[in-house]
Amino acid sequence: MWRFLILLPFFSLHAEISALYLSWVDDPTTTMTIQWHTPEDQSGDTLFLQKDETTLEPFVGEHAQLEQTRIHKVTIRNLTPNTEYTFHINDDLTTYRFRTAPKDLNEPLRFVIGSDIYLNTKLFRRMSQTVLENRPQFIVLAGDITHSQSAHPFRTSPLKRMLAFLKSWKTHMITPDGLITPFLIIPGNKDISPDDYELFFTLFAQPKKQLYRAVDFGSYLSLILLDTASFQPIEGRQTLWLDQALQARENTPYRFAIYHKAAYPSHSSYHDIYPKKIRTHWVPLFEKHHILAAFENQDSSYKRTHPIKESHIDPSGVTYLGDNSWGGSPRKANNQWYLDKKGRKNSICLVEITPEKAQIEALDLFNTCLDTLTLIP
Repeated sequence: MWRFLILLPFFSLHAEISALYLSWVDDPTTTMTIQWHTPEDQSGDTLFLQKDETTLEPFVGEHAQLEQTRIHKVTIRNLTPNTEYTFHINDDLTTYRFRTAPKDLNEPLRFVIGSDIYLNTKLFRRMSQTVLENRPQFIVLAGDITHSQSAHPFRTSPLKRMLAFLKSWKTHMITPDGLITPFLIIPGNKDISPDDYELFFTLFAQPKKQLYRAVDFGSYLSLILLDTASFQPIEGRQTLWLDQALQARENTPYRFAIYHKAAYPSHSSYHDIYPKKIRTHWVPLFEKHHILAAFENQDSSYKRTHPIKESHIDPSGVTYLGDNSWGGSPRKANNQWYLDKKGRKNSICLVEITPEKAQIEALDLFNTCLDTLTLIP
């Protein structure tokens, strides 16, 4: 008698996680927000956090639906500052790690700022490698992430572009040992608009449906994330909030403003409406409250200005730098009276702060330093 061994196909019992990314909607020293994507028929919203060697604590979140993709979200609170945690999602036993931010500046803290993130996939992959080599505590994505709002006959839909970016983020921005670097995000005019914003707020967790906010790291660092009219006006309520936010943080030694469009552009026109508005409404507040620097992120051509005060070069003024291009084609910087350094290269800004100083480096695709700036709080 013949006997047959029937081989049945093996089906995984866990959902395919196509994207996985971390961010903060609250205190970065004691919370973490974790988002992941699965196919539409996979509804598990449970994340298991390793509390100790034998204990897993479940956290149940929520999800939203975007066509055939489910966007899952869990926010974990009451964590310990400067502590590494391990977690897995649903019944997928693949483990990942993250670290909360430190409450005190007892050791150097590093973070990266970049924009024009996912336009050329080859450039994105190469610059992502440079970012990971520098082991930042977190990353600020400062606009024009995928140009999802840009009309182009050869580009896919805004949703497909964003999903492709977040899938690539999981592939290229998680270390081989599973460490995930959280990001803060302040979109640009090519990511969101006052009439088309639901995609952004569904994909990226925010404290509320507005873009501008302050993110405080203990009492040593405050990042002032601003919206250059991508969703809400520069003037009016946001400017009033900015004045109050900076006033409330007068005793914080490191205060940086981060936004997309530039007060002092490197490539676009100095006389455009938005640079004029930023110089009219925000720059006087930067000077009044003596912030250390402002990171501007639109023009894709690295720049650093002289310190500027009252529209003149002044050693006591504010330095404006950035206009980086993480994954897009860099552009030529124009000659302007306010530019001290400029360069037509892909770049990101690496910021390292200690109690004594902030060291800012512009790094190119191959981790070569293009420029450096030291600031004393």
